[in-house]
Amino acid sequence: MPTFEYVALGLDGKKASGVVTADNARAARKELRFRSLTPLSLKEANEKSVEGRQRQKISASDRVIVTRQLAMMVGSGIQIELALGAVSSQAEKPAMRRLFAGMRDKVAEGYKFSETVAEHPKIFPPLYASIALAGEISGDLPRVLERLADHLETSHRTRRKVQTALIYPAVLGFVAVLVIGLLMAFVVPRMVEQFSNFDQQLPLLTRIVIGVSSGLQSYGLIMLLVLVLGMFGWRRLLARPTVKRRFDSFLLKLPVIGRLVQTVNAARFARTFGMLTGGGTPVLESLTAACGSLNNLVFVDAINEAIDAVREGVTPARALAKTDVFPPMLTSLTASSTGSNNLAELMDKAAGYLEEEFDRSVALVLGLLEPLIILILGTLVALIVLSIMLPIMQLNGLAFS
Repeated sequence: MPTFEYVALGLDGKKASGVVTADNARAARKELRFRSLTPLSLKEANEKSVEGRQRQKISASDRVIVTRQLAMMVGSGIQIELALGAVSSQAEKPAMRRLFAGMRDKVAEGYKFSETVAEHPKIFPPLYASIALAGEISGDLPRVLERLADHLETSHRTRRKVQTALIYPAVLGFVAVLVIGLLMAFVVPRMVEQFSNFDQQLPLLTRIVIGVSSGLQSYGLIMLLVLVLGMFGWRRLLARPTVKRRFDSFLLKLPVIGRLVQTVNAARFARTFGMLTGGGTPVLESLTAACGSLNNLVFVDAINEAIDAVREGVTPARALAKTDVFPPMLTSLTASSTGSNNLAELMDKAAGYLEEEFDRSVALVLGLLEPLIILILGTLVALIVLSIMLPIMQLNGLAFS
């Protein structure tokens, strides 16, 4: 069925824009008048415009605010169609207005809210649609949306906290690279000119520094190009499940990073699974949806094994304990559960504990990273200065001998 883009005038005199699906333009205008909208312009949406709407994005903070607004309005008895229309009319960004106007039109045509969400995977992750569907099935969409907003807000706050903490180490790292680059590009070549008539063999450290400087001057751009191409190729390789699975397994085996990866994935799974089961979603569907919220294939494979075990009659707690990828604390809590409701509550508690542990671990790692960068920078600068001083000291030794 064709999709039409429209600009129309509402009963309040304000312009509204969006998309409507109809058999033809005449039926689209009739549908708009049925919605108390007077069409000003109507044109069939081409594939590029549809793809453009699907690619449009909203920020994580906007997603949290919108989800909480929808939860409040639907909880007050407002139909989801009207709630989406209100969000569209209040949005300041044109992309958000178009997005939620189109979602409102889809709901008005008979689609479920979860179905309209699933049509925009670049904007709403699969988890969002799964939780919305769980709310529709349980008949408690407002409470589920409120819990989803809490989850999104917690995740966004954690990401912001890590990003903010990374700013200072990133600046230090950039300054370190810049200082070393300037020394190698301008100071060391001058040093080479001064020692060009040096009759004695230069010290080993001096020769190494001069060689590195000459290599950077001769092949610096090539090395940079190789680095960029290597990063691009590595991203392409990670798109292959086999390579990504091995890389994810390697990350989990690293001393510090492995613990962080395990903690954040376990917390994400526990929070999602607890939210879904607490909202009335069956255990198997909750496990499947929670599996889609993870980006580590080792965890994904483990949860798929747990899903197969649950289908065979094993309890979710025992199925998760057999995977050997989750922290002992989480498996111990789930093992003590007595039912699905109790399991959801324990999962929420486990997620809260794991998120706090992740925050503490990240703060500790970043706290150690800053002095480490300073130490590396100081060591490299000291080596360069020493490589300059050694020939001078050697020359002075020869003069006084």
